[in-house]
Amino acid sequence: MSAFYALAYSDRVELLTDGAIYQPDGTLTDIRSKVWASHHVPMAVTGRGPSVVVETMARLVVTLAAGGTFDGAMDRLAEVVAGRRDQECPQHFEMAIVGMSEAHGPCVYYFASKDAYGAFEPWTLYRIPDGELGAGAELSGEDMANIGDASDGLLGVGVPLFEAMRKQKGPNPTDPAAPHVHGIGGHLDWTVVDATGVATVRLHDWPDVVGEKIRPAGVVPGGAEMAVAA
Repeated sequence: MSAFYALAYSDRVELLTDGAIYQPDGTLTDIRSKVWASHHVPMAVTGRGPSVVVETMARLVVTLAAGGTFDGAMDRLAEVVAGRRDQECPQHFEMAIVGMSEAHGPCVYYFASKDAYGAFEPWTLYRIPDGELGAGAELSGEDMANIGDASDGLLGVGVPLFEAMRKQKGPNPTDPAAPHVHGIGGHLDWTVVDATGVATVRLHDWPDVVGEKIRPAGVVPGGAEMAVAA
């Protein structure tokens, strides 16, 4: 499943990402950073889907910003993305771009190969109006209430948010029809993009093992949740 969460503030954009790379059956094949940062403009990119495709698209976005501006890169990206609409894409992927727009300030952009949420046309670049974008497991109201307040930043809510999502099985973005798996893991990175550039900090490491399936704490095989002593 994998996950990301981006939120724009008045002077910056913050981004949370996990590090799990896994097979369709949920077996972990690698743990790596899923954030690609520009060295030319304040911008970072992440995504969900086949790891090779996501990395290729992320590097394309970063390349479009070389020697230019954030807004110029987004204008060029919109053209590139629109030019792919008539080409077949057998595996779904989605991309999130966070950065400091010269015209709009802190911004979050999104595009995907197909409409997975009933809100975004495929191969269309969107600027998210409220600057909040997440992809991952659906959480209950109780889960959300226990996560905390993100009004001052994501540093304090990142671990509880991803721990809650990690316990939920979800679809593989590359094959939504396949059995749901635990796909959030490896580690949690917190990225901040502001006028000075991009900084990423490792917030948490999970004891996930490459070659095995992700086994969240408090969840036993078969999906039952067990009580964890305080």
